[in-house]
Amino acid sequence: MSSQQSLNPNRATPHVLKLSPTGAISRVNGTILRLFSKVKKKQTDGCGSILHDNSTGEDHECVTINSLPNDVLLDIFNHCRLLPFPYGLIGDMWEWHRLTHVCSRWRYVIFASPHLLDLRLLCTHGTPVRRTLDCWPALPISIQYGGVVGRPPPALKDEDNIIAALEHPARTYQIQLSLTRSLFDKLAALKQQPFPALERFWLMSDDGGELSALSSTILCESAPRLRFLFFDGIPFPMLPKLLLSTKGLVDLTLVEIPSAGYFSPESLVTSLSGMTQLKMLYIEFASPSSHPNRRSVPPLRRAVLSTLTQFRFRGISEYLEDVVAGIDAPALSYFHVKLFNQPIFDVPQLHQFIFRAERLRVPSRATLEFCEKDVFFSLVQPAGMDTSGYLSLRIACNPFDWQVSSITVICNQSSTLFSRVEELSIYRHLQPAKEDEIGIPEWLEFFRPFTTVRSLYVSEYLGPLVAHALEDAADGPVMEVLPALRVLRFEDFRESVPVDKFVTARQLSDQPTLDVCYGDSKWFV
Repeated sequence: MSSQQSLNPNRATPHVLKLSPTGAISRVNGTILRLFSKVKKKQTDGCGSILHDNSTGEDHECVTINSLPNDVLLDIFNHCRLLPFPYGLIGDMWEWHRLTHVCSRWRYVIFASPHLLDLRLLCTHGTPVRRTLDCWPALPISIQYGGVVGRPPPALKDEDNIIAALEHPARTYQIQLSLTRSLFDKLAALKQQPFPALERFWLMSDDGGELSALSSTILCESAPRLRFLFFDGIPFPMLPKLLLSTKGLVDLTLVEIPSAGYFSPESLVTSLSGMTQLKMLYIEFASPSSHPNRRSVPPLRRAVLSTLTQFRFRGISEYLEDVVAGIDAPALSYFHVKLFNQPIFDVPQLHQFIFRAERLRVPSRATLEFCEKDVFFSLVQPAGMDTSGYLSLRIACNPFDWQVSSITVICNQSSTLFSRVEELSIYRHLQPAKEDEIGIPEWLEFFRPFTTVRSLYVSEYLGPLVAHALEDAADGPVMEVLPALRVLRFEDFRESVPVDKFVTARQLSDQPTLDVCYGDSKWFV
């Protein structure tokens, strides 16, 4: 059959297909070699060839691919589908259409098993959608125009094709779009309707935040089969209503949520209730202007997200408090929070939420990092532990004294979380610290919750501040500051960070020896 023939000879082949039967056969041959890696072809004394099986030592007569039965061909095609493709991004599809143009038998085998082979029609840049959909069987549709970093947004000429593809909601398997203002206006004008086959919904703003000024309905009224939902910079205040129909959701990612897309924490919790397969939840607002009008009362009964393992949040503490007060995530193993700067941090519900997640409540290593525009705090388990978890908190604030006071407030509110921390590391990625940047009481207050820390590491630039605070602590009840400390390591050299007074006071209190290391000295526990 000619490579230029389509399934229906009376219809033109969609130009999106770059047909190459030779390349298709080559790909199938490569798959066979992968399936039978121990079988090698060798020439006979005559003109033919045989297959030699290295595992058994047996020789087999070589046959052509046309001699294989249909079920074997189907297995080979299925392995072609499972081979990795160049991009590896969400929604990439294998090029099954190339195989259908090799011969009528291959086409029959492929179209007889559309579900097993995961056959879908791709509508993307340059696709003449109406003609393409008319040429092929009624297979699921994947709409891909940008939607991920590195892929171009739809051109103006693509917009009518996108609308044409969306006229088939019952067949739409995936929507992956970068939204320009022009396309956003067209989608907002569409009537909302159910998308019963939609499994992936991926939208990204490509207009630098201008979409935040528009009202939004975003075309989809319900999607009962939806498993992956990703919105980046998309104003969609009606999102909780959509989520009520997506109880099979696995991944919910909402990043750079604009002010126009604000939804209340109560409505979010309500929509999450009953999601029995949700594994990833990312909620990240673009600015601190998105906040609840009032603090809600913690519900008497919380929604249990038993499969949730990853949770990321960026916003203000009041919103986070209202969300975590309404949910339990007992299997949570990764929790990252970034809070915008606020005058007051009051997070009692956050502490209780963490404590209800078994893998997060028993960390043994803590790291504090002071950066240019924020302070970052993380808690982890040693590698290889069955109950390993990762908890981190980032607060966007500056200058340095605000960073220390902000993290101190939160650490002291959640002091029981540090009851098993044995290793504490403190870093500063800025210019050298000055002794008058932060007072001694603030440092001692920060150290107060760490009653089980045995090893303390202090990076360069912070050494003088910490050493000065510890030396001052020697004049009081010295065992109230890091009472379990056994190893103290400064990245600075000894002459810059003397702590002789603190060490002597600890020795006089009949405590085990405190080892102090400087510079490149070995740090041990």
